[in-house]
Amino acid sequence: MSSTVSTAEIVRKKKFFILFCGILIFFLTSMAKVLVPATIFQDLLKLDMSVTRIASLGAAFLYSYAASQLVMGCFSDRYGGVRILLIGGSIFAAGTILFPLMENYYLMLLFRVITGFGAGTIFLGVAKLLGDLFPGKFSMALGMVLLFSYLGPTTGTVPMVKLVELWGWQYAMILPGLVALVPMIIIICSMKGTIKPVVGGQTLEPLKVMVLNRKLWITCFACAAVYGTYYAMVGQIGQKIFVDLFGFTSGKAAAYIMILTVIVAINNVVGNVILKFFGSRRKLVILLGTLLSLAGVLLAKHVFAASLSGEWFMAAAVCTAFPAGFFSIFSTVAKELNEEKYTGMSVAFINFMAFIFISSYQNITGYILKAFPPAAGTLAFPLAAYQAVYNFFFVGAIISLTAALLMPETFRKSNQ
Repeated sequence: MSSTVSTAEIVRKKKFFILFCGILIFFLTSMAKVLVPATIFQDLLKLDMSVTRIASLGAAFLYSYAASQLVMGCFSDRYGGVRILLIGGSIFAAGTILFPLMENYYLMLLFRVITGFGAGTIFLGVAKLLGDLFPGKFSMALGMVLLFSYLGPTTGTVPMVKLVELWGWQYAMILPGLVALVPMIIIICSMKGTIKPVVGGQTLEPLKVMVLNRKLWITCFACAAVYGTYYAMVGQIGQKIFVDLFGFTSGKAAAYIMILTVIVAINNVVGNVILKFFGSRRKLVILLGTLLSLAGVLLAKHVFAASLSGEWFMAAAVCTAFPAGFFSIFSTVAKELNEEKYTGMSVAFINFMAFIFISSYQNITGYILKAFPPAAGTLAFPLAAYQAVYNFFFVGAIISLTAALLMPETFRKSNQ
């Protein structure tokens, strides 16, 4: 018996170590979300890429990330977190290293797709290991992991902008893939005994359960504008708005965007504290989050109309960023709307839908900007372009607020 217990404890410690390595890679995948196009937007424009093509490079990563949630989510509960991490890490590293080496646009697009698929797979591997190791504290554990990993976009702003200026965009973009190889090698060396036997059952059954869950769909729409607006800001147009409309330097604009990413990172833990304050009422906290997102959009529209300063626009951006740190709460609701055996697929499905909305927002934003081309000889979009974008954000915020009002309350244990 003692030998059995000892073996189980060794395996558990190995899983903790592998989880730590997975979190390091997850940090890099979070950074990769904002590197293209935001960090190298100007560099890609200098390659004579159209705005819609540049937006598609960013959206390709996000659509692929979303697709990975369904494809790999169907396998996560059957095949275990360690296997999923190995698959995701290998794909992510390969895509990240090869993307900047491509001269052909369509090959660049392909490797952004590969990078996004690997990044999404890494998230599922980490989420599955968290579910195994912290079943009763899933929301808080996921929040702590997201706190660290969401600092990835912070690194993807000012530090990466400086690195791009120092090394050039291609060398700078390769670096995250090379760094990811280190924890991958450690996982491979540590995985003996941690690979769980494949669980029986139909692969597509968990997906069918998710698709038929009406309450889960309502929860997905509640998060749509929260994440669509935030990621459009930090990953696509935020830095451009500060430069084009308020005359900020690229460095100052990147610093402001970095502040937004820090807020979101911290809120993955603070959000759970807020949840405790409201008696673990998930619906109430999410409703307040959608209201704050709507308030941020309305304030930004007022800033544009009244020609207020960049600091006022930053205040609007903070409002939209604050609820973007509630993903662990959204994930907990998804988990509680389904049986425990579908934990992996529950988190995968809501993450899939969030990134479908994020990708759609980036595509639609790109098409709106295309309708308002920069003046000849400049790279700056006119005020009317950004006003049109925020009109679109306003409609989305109303839809998400309505969905939040229709959401069920799911809390069962105040200590979750």
